[in-house]
Amino acid sequence: MKNKKAFTLVELLVVVLILGLLSSLAVGVFTTQVERARRAAARSDIATFALGVDRYQIDIGAYPPSGSRIAGNGQAQARGCGYMQLALMHSMSGNSQNTSGSLWKGPYVTVRKEKLGDINGTVLEELGTTIDIADVQILDPWHQPYRFVRTGPAPDNYAFSNQGTELPPTHPFFATERWYNPSSFQIVSTGNDNATLAAPNYGTQPDDVTNFGQ
Repeated sequence: MKNKKAFTLVELLVVVLILGLLSSLAVGVFTTQVERARRAAARSDIATFALGVDRYQIDIGAYPPSGSRIAGNGQAQARGCGYMQLALMHSMSGNSQNTSGSLWKGPYVTVRKEKLGDINGTVLEELGTTIDIADVQILDPWHQPYRFVRTGPAPDNYAFSNQGTELPPTHPFFATERWYNPSSFQIVSTGNDNATLAAPNYGTQPDDVTNFGQ
């Protein structure tokens, strides 16, 4: 009777090692593709919001206020995009059926419920408490709120408490324009690390997604 051939321990270890390497490569490729898809979704979101904000400004004559109602002091007021979602989806009255004026012709954007949450990125359905309608945030693909800041009158414009993102001092237009999108608004997603630089450089890290050039 002939002896049956069997795998040696070394051969089994080599096979396991190869399978491990292939799995690592597959996970890396998958993760990269997921991040690319998220960045593409963030860019699409921002383009949609920018179009809605422009349409709102054409009808109303002003951009939505910066930030949210979360706090009454300047720096905290620039957090998130509560006022943007309120203005575009419901009008500043908070009621699209009973708006604060006849000029509002929205809603200017439609956002799925699962993309709405609080300033900490908790979706509305998971919140155990009620939230002011002006504090509801539109969440990016990493479940963090987009940040909206407008130009225009104080107290919530670019200059107030350094809310806007400035051009770098070496930029040829810094002396005369100072801000990215100097006559309109800025929308920022802080990307997959949920971190960015402090004002006035908010939104200028490599993984950030914005509506202005860097």
